[in-house]
Parts: sequence; structure tokens; C-alpha cells
Amino acid sequence: MSANDGKIDSFVRHGNRIAHYLVTAFVLLAGQLLLRHVEWQGSSQLHTLMELAATLLALFVGAMALIRFFSQRDDQFLYIGAGFLGTALLDGYHAVVTYSYFQPYMPSGMPYLVPWSWLASRLFLAILMFVSWLLWFKHRGDMTSAPKTKTVFTATALATLCLFLFFLVVPLPRYSFEEVIVHRPFELVPAMFLLLALIGYLYKGDWRHDSFDHWLVLSLIVGLATQTAFMPFSDQLYDTEFNLAHLLKKTSYLLVLIGLLISLYQTYQQLRAETEKRRRGELLLLERAEALTKSESWFRAVADYTHDWEYWVAPDGKMLYVSPACERITGYAAQAFMSGQVKIEQLLSPLERMAVVHHLREINTLETTELDFRIVTQAGEERWIGHVCQPIYDKSGQFLGRRASNRDITERKLAELQTLALTTALHFSPAMVVITDASGNIEYVNPKFAEVTGFPAAEALGKNPRILKSGQHPDDFYAQMWATLTTGATWTGELINKRRDGELYWESASISPILDEEGVIKRYVAVKQEITEKKKLEETLYRQANFDALTGLPNRNLFHDRLELALKKAARSTAQLALMMLDLDYFKEINDSFGHDAGDELLKQAAERMQSCIRDFDTVGRMGGDEFMILLEGFSEMRIPQEIAQRLLDELAKPFVIFGREGRVSVSIGVAFSSPQAMDKDALKKQADIALYQAKEHGRNRVVFFKS
Repeated sequence: MSANDGKIDSFVRHGNRIAHYLVTAFVLLAGQLLLRHVEWQGSSQLHTLMELAATLLALFVGAMALIRFFSQRDDQFLYIGAGFLGTALLDGYHAVVTYSYFQPYMPSGMPYLVPWSWLASRLFLAILMFVSWLLWFKHRGDMTSAPKTKTVFTATALATLCLFLFFLVVPLPRYSFEEVIVHRPFELVPAMFLLLALIGYLYKGDWRHDSFDHWLVLSLIVGLATQTAFMPFSDQLYDTEFNLAHLLKKTSYLLVLIGLLISLYQTYQQLRAETEKRRRGELLLLERAEALTKSESWFRAVADYTHDWEYWVAPDGKMLYVSPACERITGYAAQAFMSGQVKIEQLLSPLERMAVVHHLREINTLETTELDFRIVTQAGEERWIGHVCQPIYDKSGQFLGRRASNRDITERKLAELQTLALTTALHFSPAMVVITDASGNIEYVNPKFAEVTGFPAAEALGKNPRILKSGQHPDDFYAQMWATLTTGATWTGELINKRRDGELYWESASISPILDEEGVIKRYVAVKQEITEKKKLEETLYRQANFDALTGLPNRNLFHDRLELALKKAARSTAQLALMMLDLDYFKEINDSFGHDAGDELLKQAAERMQSCIRDFDTVGRMGGDEFMILLEGFSEMRIPQEIAQRLLDELAKPFVIFGREGRVSVSIGVAFSSPQAMDKDALKKQADIALYQAKEHGRNRVVFFKS
């Protein structure tokens, strides 16, 4: 690839990332406008569940960031890790305050504790994110100004403790102001720090080439939208904006987690490639060294200029040769070893075992030995040495001593530690992690994947993720997913998959392609969370909000929504709609004579008969008690509502068998039709009610059509 091609690819990548940021911001703002009128009333139980998930996510992100800090000493991750750990504690407290058990011990009530503890958590993280950039800006280019880890952790712990004590002893003031447009103005304080952090990281510019900074910017955008477009407009606990803000908070955590995982995985791949390159280089050097040993002069020339520290020790322990590279590795000149002034065992780290000392002193062993051990250089620096020692014989087989090659493998050891950290993080991740090759064949799954899906790693490796396919999604769903992934973009969504035993489950997935330097997709990384229980809870809440618990019919709210929608459709067409208002005659007598349980059973049977009398696309709803409404749409002949009304009269007049006893009721029906004078819900209901009243006045068990 030419330099110009590299610049073009870099420019395209920068443009794509800017587009991601703009699209993310636009989607969040558009979502706020579209969802602000949606009524989603949550509960303390749902809130606690979401905050427990947020606590676990924050703990995991903080731990991952600190692993990155301690393995690479990147100061940015120290502050991000400390911020997320402190935020995890505050999120946990935010979840705890919703338990009624703790209320008597708090100086403030839940309506004050919940929003103020939310604000404390968001402000704490926002400040730490801003500080992580501010200190980079202050000390950029200055490699000597490393932060004191103990100081950062102490400050984080003290700040968290002070907040806990504050909430325990101080009565909290009013938080929400319903009389103004921005009900929660204090939410703009963390928003300010998030905005400063976002501007800072965009100014820093690492998002152009660094995966973690790219995902961090996306997280800051989501966090800023949460604090400016959603939570400030929440006027009560657990309303739509409140619930969406909590979901977006966890989304921002997940974005940081994805950035960390991708960054660690890329580092792992780079180290793996470098190790392979070094291994091949070592084999090549060994072959060349064997060829050059035919000549002593050639050997000395190569030995003097080799990158490794070589030495040859005679059978009596005297040094015959030490390569100049020893000074670069140990800080001591070759002559110091040759004269005996410095011995190798004197350089060993106190952490090494006696076995290493014994090997270095044992000259006459006939075995080739490979050891890794640590030394302390003349400057006091600890380095890892890869030591290979083998016996030397002349052509007659006489033992001439031992030749040793010592290589500085400090970087390799650090890489192994980082690889171990990555492997450990993936292994213990609370989310499912799946890595595939470019063709979609599974290369890695973590234990959480096996726990959720039932597929052991040994069975899943080499297979395609289609083994989880449930058949619940159309082909267009997967086509759209792959259309996104093949462009190099991340696909995020929810889908239904199938476990090994055939059981279906819901999961929230984020799938990201891993591209090489040329932009070619090499692998895919999927981070997934099982959300089956969440989906069941959502379904339960939806049914409770929209359907009658006794009959299973649409309740008043859902019926009115469908009625309003039908009136809007009717206004744009020539088709008519009819609204029937029904009241069961003599239901009170059944209730009084047979009991309330029998009355409930009669209502359920009556609801079933009503549904059998109407068409598939008509709607029956229970308004309460023995009052029902029926919505008829899409008819052009008056005989249709007349026939349906007659069927209702006939069916409901038939005897009901209730717990082995026979009971009879009838039904009075009032019918109103849409017209220019009755094109809104209230007017149409009023007309149907008038007609129902007339039906009852004229002896019941009849239908009356409203006439103006």
C-alpha cells in the first residue's frame, strides 16, 4: 500500500467515525422527541434490576481499565478505572435506596434519595472522565509526570465515602421543579463535565486511530444525551424519560467495555504477530550461526555483533568468551565478566530460585538447558532473561565447556502478562463473548457462552453461530445485519436464539468487525447479554397496562387507542366505522344470587361469545363491570353491523352454565356510526351511550342505532 493510499484510507476511516458520532447524536435526539409522549411507567423493582446490572457493568469496566493501566501504564486508564469503580459503588447505593427496608434509616425519602444518588453517580463519573483528559492535556509530552496510583485510589475512596455519609446524615432538598420546562436542572451539572470531556477527547484526536478512544467518544455522546435530552425532562420517578435514561447509562458503560475488549484484543493480536516474527527470526539466526561456526573468526565476528548476550565457559569455570551485548543487557562490560569481577549469579533477582543458581555453577552437565529468570542490572532495573545453555564438543568428542545465549525477553514477558490479563478478562466476563474468523467460523467462546447456550466450547469451536438460529426472525433481518457488518460497522440489536436443548431465549448483542490495516475484515467479536427475563417482564407489564385481567380483552386504555386510530383512518377514506356500547341485562341478579365468582365466570363466557360474533379485525373491549364496547371497521353496507348486533343478541340470550348451574342474561346494545359530527372519540361514545340508554328504556334485550 502506497503512502497516498494509506492517507486516503485514514481519511475515509476518520470520516466514517465522525459520521458514527453524528448519527449517534441524531438518533438519540430524535428518539427523545419521538418517545417523549410514550407512557412507560416503570417500578422500583425494575429500577433496582437495572441499577444492579449497571453496578456489575461499572465494576467490570473499572477492573478492565485498571488491568490495562497496570499492564501498559497508560495514565488515562487509571482515572477511567477509578471513576468506574467509584461509580459502581454509587450505582449500587442508587439501587439500594429503592428498598423499603432502608427507608427508616435515611434522613430523606425515596423521591429525594433516588434522584440525588443518581446525580452523585453521574457527576462522579463525569468529573473523572474530564480529569482523565485534563491531566493528559496538562502533562502531554512529559513522560516523567506519572500519577501516584495510591493517591488516585485514596481520593476516589474518600470521595465515595463522603457521598455515602452525606446521604446518610443530611436531609436532601427538593430536586425536581415541575413548573419549569427542565424539571431537573441539576442534571446539567454532570452534563457540563461530560461535554468538556467529549470536547477534550475530540481535541486529543486519538479517536482517529485508537479503537478505545473511538468507543469512549461514543460513550460520552450517549452519556451527554442522557444528561441533557432525557433525565432533565423526567417529572416523576420511573417515568419514560427516567427509564430511558437508565437504559442509556448502561449503554454508555457497554460502549466503554466494547472499546476495552477491542483494544485488548488488538494488542493481543499485535503481540502474537510480533512473537511469531521473533520466532522466525530466531530460527534464521540459529541456522546462520551454525554455518558460521566452521570458522573461529566468523564465529567471533557474529558473536561480537549478535543482539544476544553470549558467553563460553570452560570446564574449569573460567570464562573463555563474553559478547559485547552483555553491557547493553546488564550494564556491565564484557571484561568485568572475563576477569571474574562480576559473576552471573550475583545479578540474579532475589525472587529467583536456588535451582537457577545451581545450574549456573554446574559446568559439566551434558544436557541442554533452557531457563527464564530475572536479573538486576547495574542501574537497578529488573529484566527477564531467556537463557539457553548447551555443552560444546570438538570433532573428537572431547568436552570443551558450555556455551550460553542470554536474550532480553522483558517485552515478551510483559506481553504474556497482558495476554493472560485479556484471556482472564474474557474468561470471567459477565457477558457472552464470541470471536469468529472472517467466514463466521467460531474461534473462541468464553464460559458465559457455554452457560447460557448449553454448547460447550469444544462443541462450538469451528462451527458457525447459525447453530443458535431459532427461526424466529425473517431472512431480511439477517441480511440487514450482514449488510451492516460487511461495511465495517458495528451491528447492535436484540434477537431470539435457541439453546442447545431447543429452548428459546432473548439476547442483546453488539457485533463488531475487526479490520486489518488495509480495512479487510479478519474477525468478528460479539459481546452479548441474555435478556430473556427482561423481555418477559416487558411483556407482563404491557399486558397489565393494556388488557383486562379477567377476560383477556383490551382494557379501556387500549380500546380507546384503537378507537382513535380507527377514526383517523376513517377520516382519510370513505369507509365507515361503528361503535357498539353493550351492557349485560340482569347481571346484578346473577352476581347477587350465584356469588361474585360466578359473576366473573359469566363475564368470561360472555366475552368469548362476543368475540365469536365479530370479524377477525374487529375489537371487543371491557370497560369495567358488565360494560363492553365493540369497534367495527371497514364496512360499506349497513347490514354488517346489523347482523353482528343480532348475533350478539342471540348468543348472549342463550343460557350460561356456571359451575354446574344455569343462568340467563340478555344484552342491551347502543350503536353509533362515524360521521362528520362524530369523528372524535368522545362524541362517538356519547352517541353510543345515548343509544344504549334508549335500548334499556325500551325494555332491554335489544339494539338501538343512534339517530341525530
